[in-house]
Amino acid sequence: MQDIAFYILLLIAVIAGWLLGKISLFSRRKSERQTTDLFQDYFVGLNYLLNDEPDEAIDTFIKALEINGETVETHLALGTLLRRRGKVDKAIRVHQNLLARPGLDQVFAASTRLELAKDYISAGLLDRAERLLNELLDENTPAQWDALKHLITIYQTEKEWAKAIDCSKILLANSSFKKDLKLRAAAAHFCCEQAETALSQDQLSQAREHTKSAFTFDRHSVRASFLLAKIEQCLGNYKASIKELIRIKTNNPDFISRLLEPLSQCYRQLGKMDEYETLLENTLKEKSDVNVMLALAELIRERADDAATIDFLSGQMAAHPSLKGLVALMDLKAPDTDIQFGNNLQLLQQLIDRLLKKKAAFQCSHCGYESKSLNWLCPSCHNWDRVRPILGTEMD
Repeated sequence: MQDIAFYILLLIAVIAGWLLGKISLFSRRKSERQTTDLFQDYFVGLNYLLNDEPDEAIDTFIKALEINGETVETHLALGTLLRRRGKVDKAIRVHQNLLARPGLDQVFAASTRLELAKDYISAGLLDRAERLLNELLDENTPAQWDALKHLITIYQTEKEWAKAIDCSKILLANSSFKKDLKLRAAAAHFCCEQAETALSQDQLSQAREHTKSAFTFDRHSVRASFLLAKIEQCLGNYKASIKELIRIKTNNPDFISRLLEPLSQCYRQLGKMDEYETLLENTLKEKSDVNVMLALAELIRERADDAATIDFLSGQMAAHPSLKGLVALMDLKAPDTDIQFGNNLQLLQQLIDRLLKKKAAFQCSHCGYESKSLNWLCPSCHNWDRVRPILGTEMD
């Protein structure tokens, strides 16, 4: 059905182009033979469509369209249609033919270069696209704003974060884009990428500067908060790290599972595990979470014994059943059972572990992409900040 709709739209575009071309021909008193040739080309193109030869039909329609002032928009629409249908090479040909036309209006020339740059991006020819887009920036036309957006896409793909940030700043300086939250969030992530690189090279002060820059774009950036907490922890500023982590817990409770390990490390370094246990207890009272429950069970086991841990887990399981909790409970009870029952418990535990390992932990709210690890940039739809922890799966 999509292919049929595409060819219908293509045919409409061609007919529209012919009508406009015919008006132009009439006004210029062209010969009737040219009109007859156009009709012939369209009938040839239709014949290709009927014989299920779409590529030949497209070639015929492109040839039939006369490039003049009245059909430029039709060519642009046709090129866009071809690109969206994956016919990138043909879209490039349409737009290159347009640009080759002498005396093309400046506005149309800018639009055509923009479309051609999109073709190149789709084809993976990023260097060519970048060159065209930079030309549009130099010309200072209305197309420059769209050019900046596509340059950001290119620099993001090539991981040239500094250039992506520069383009973002220019866009955000324009009042029309100043409150673009999506653009601000993306710019914050570009800064975070720089901070991650600096962290990997043990350049902590530089990493901190990049993180602060991220907050200038998006003061609520979860990733920037995580990075700042990690930097403070690396510097031995455990209280500052805890403060940042608790701020994330308050504003973004969905990320609690990623907060537990660094919180535990910081409280342990300070020798204040009792405060950490109190924090977990209060968190569990606010909202049941299997990861918090298991972290608390581990603390109880450290300071008490297995019996106290079993009592705690049994009470939690009765109120809030979960597969992860069941695995932990079986692990504690297995040593006290007879051999046959213990073997059965072990088998059940292995089956549940296998089931849990297959489950995704994160999902993109935009396209539904699922993964076991957190990706700040969705690998499927390429949107920032859309991948979130999956809550409430398999009774967890």
